[in-house]
Amino acid sequence: MSTPRNLYPDTVQFVTCCCTHGSYRLVPTKTVRRIVRYAFAVVSSRYRKKYGMEFYEFLFLSTHFHIVLYDRFGGRTSDFLKDLNSLIARALNAVRGDSGSFFAREPGIQTVLGDAKVIKHCVYTLANAVKAGIVHKAAHWKGFNSLRLEYGKEYVVEKPRIGLWATKKAGHRRRRASRRSGRAAFAGRSKLPAKATLMLDRPRICPELSDAQLRAKIREALTREEARIHAKRKGKPVLGMKAALKIHWSTTPVGGKPLFSRRPTFSTQTKAQRKKMRRLRREFLGDYPQALRRWNAGERDVVFPAGTVRMKLRHNALTEPIPFDLLLAG
Repeated sequence: MSTPRNLYPDTVQFVTCCCTHGSYRLVPTKTVRRIVRYAFAVVSSRYRKKYGMEFYEFLFLSTHFHIVLYDRFGGRTSDFLKDLNSLIARALNAVRGDSGSFFAREPGIQTVLGDAKVIKHCVYTLANAVKAGIVHKAAHWKGFNSLRLEYGKEYVVEKPRIGLWATKKAGHRRRRASRRSGRAAFAGRSKLPAKATLMLDRPRICPELSDAQLRAKIREALTREEARIHAKRKGKPVLGMKAALKIHWSTTPVGGKPLFSRRPTFSTQTKAQRKKMRRLRREFLGDYPQALRRWNAGERDVVFPAGTVRMKLRHNALTEPIPFDLLLAG
């Protein structure tokens, strides 16, 4: 059983999703960019409308992606990632004639507390390609990202007519990859909209700043972060976009990924917040297994600890009150 998550409503979350085995399945070719952009627009607009989710920043690298988002109800982030990852995986597997797992099983989800921390994670997300040594500046990265988007502005994204969404069945069935995957028979059956809306939401921070001022503040912080990374590299060359695009999507890093690396579940601005979140996590990990055992034994009135996600959404299990005093305290 995977480690249970404790997620709370009305919180900002920093998400990291990696491709299986650290492979380069999201290498930003034109086809990948079109599919990822459309998939993100479709799923994000659906969750914004249905659950009030907001999306503050995002960036897709060749091996993983980051998203900074706001979860109004708590626990819907996992569902959002499931739908987004499924749509991207099915579309790209169809184009490549591949099958099987695409993304790693457990994404990283951190609860972010404090305005300064939200800005820090937004900047980290945008600067990720620079930090990875691929490009000198975030603007040089061609993968799908939110750097050039403005708060509240709607961008229309058309469905790419490729792979599962191809309209010409005959041509689709002639493709060797389509025949090998067995997906050619499903060409032209997609019920997804022909167009989707992509929008970047303004983070619920720094109320004294206008939308334009906050966007400028984040971009200025990004410029400083780029300069800091450049100075740290001490003249060491970057990989460059041309070389990054030449990497085959099935390539995996030499030596693989570390198996037992740290997986943080929260990111706080103050030491007091960090202590409180650590205590919440420790209590949750102690109480959840006991409540689950009682539930499996037939006790349907058992109360799960605050922050329980799956049991509450799937089985309407009872949970303790959300400790907003701890989440909002400085």
